[in-house]
Amino acid sequence: MKKRIIFLFMLAACLLLAACGEAPLPEKAADGKDWDEGWITIGDILGVDTPKELTFRDKKDALSGNGMYYATWSIGEEASYLDKTEDKEQEITVYDAQLFLLLGGSSSVEKAEEAREEWLSLAGEQYQIDSEETVSYNGQEFTVITYRLTSGPYARGASAFGIYGNYAIGAEFSCQDGFEGEPLDYLSDFLEHCHYSA
Repeated sequence: MKKRIIFLFMLAACLLLAACGEAPLPEKAADGKDWDEGWITIGDILGVDTPKELTFRDKKDALSGNGMYYATWSIGEEASYLDKTEDKEQEITVYDAQLFLLLGGSSSVEKAEEAREEWLSLAGEQYQIDSEETVSYNGQEFTVITYRLTSGPYARGASAFGIYGNYAIGAEFSCQDGFEGEPLDYLSDFLEHCHYSA
């Protein structure tokens, strides 16, 4: 699990971020829908109409002044997991499956693309990749990977990396070994429920 947390922070650290202030909710999504106040809005860029299988857990806007947003969803009951490393032990909360979303603003589209490529490269270093393909979900293109995890509470997963304007988007669905269903199916459904500001 420590590897996973380190990976998420490495993703965040490799962004060259641009400051952005508070903004009102968009009126329309790029797919033509009216922006729904019931969506989980991440910044003023992305709105998630949470699929029924997922439970929204939390979002962090602590770095939103720098264009960084983070949110999580889960499936199943929470449980404690003792994460052991060489120098310490830490009890963490895990679920049957968990989805993490990272949205990072950059100073330009080119910088967002560089961040996306770096995130993808880091995933290749951290996970045992099974497949990689380019897929479009609700009009947004992503590089999607499936993989296996060799340590921690989660055994397999799927991640998607894309850009929207000058924002890099990373979404990751990971599940425990006994979880029924394919991570890619859940990730795909989640991304089909994502809407982007017009």
